[in-house]
Amino acid sequence: MARGMHRHRRIRLDNLRDTKIATRAFKKPGKVKARTRRDAKVIAKIKATPEGVGYASEIQSWLSDLLEKPFTKISAEEIKSAIA
Repeated sequence: MARGMHRHRRIRLDNLRDTKIATRAFKKPGKVKARTRRDAKVIAKIKATPEGVGYASEIQSWLSDLLEKPFTKISAEEIKSAIA
């Protein structure tokens, strides 16, 4: 690698780090709004699903993430308390 590349690597990496931090802060409000919309949509799908019918994979994944356990270990009572 050329000497110039070595000489300015630290500057380039610092600028990249600062850009990532700024981008993350800029996008945070939109991601919070999107997460809220997604949660409301998934809860509506759970409530619309008839009793005894399995949930779609996106709902299973959402519930697993929310309750922090595999979907196969989640009971109906836990689902009801999670969406209440």
